[in-house]
Amino acid sequence: MNREKLLVEQRWERLRSDADDIRQLPARHAAQILFDMYLINEFEHALLRLKADDCIWGPVHTSVGQEAVAAASIRALKRGDKITGSHRAHHQFLSKTMSHVLDEEWDPLGDDLPDEGTEAVVRTLGEIMGLANGYCGGRGGSMHLRNLEAGVLGTNAIVAGGIPIAVGAAFAEKYNGSGNLV
Repeated sequence: MNREKLLVEQRWERLRSDADDIRQLPARHAAQILFDMYLINEFEHALLRLKADDCIWGPVHTSVGQEAVAAASIRALKRGDKITGSHRAHHQFLSKTMSHVLDEEWDPLGDDLPDEGTEAVVRTLGEIMGLANGYCGGRGGSMHLRNLEAGVLGTNAIVAGGIPIAVGAAFAEKYNGSGNLV
């Protein structure tokens, strides 16, 4: 067997933000991020109550306290971009699904939540509760959430289990020249 060392070159970038970056964020986008944070927090606390009342079978791994990172990072993605997640990914799933079903011009400060937004929350809850109205017919539960239409390739019960899926999906996006991120 022959062994040869390979040098892989990759361009890296460092991003640094400051207060001016925040000021450039349109008020509507900031409101969308805050809406996602509030929705995720309320959703997760509702799940904890439902679990305490034995309405959910199986484990429930909430993301209380992690809402901001998911909401802001997901809202920075384009509609065609894709994500995977680990066992604790309700926040990422909800944010990606909501950003998919809600129009980019939707303003939570002045507009009512469209029916598609309500349906997304109900279907996410249904999936976690094991109900047929869930995105995968209730088979995924808390740790196996998937919504291909929204770009959620799937979450995984194994910590870091989504990495190989993300790598394969990223290769496919690059190979096909889509310009989408994973």
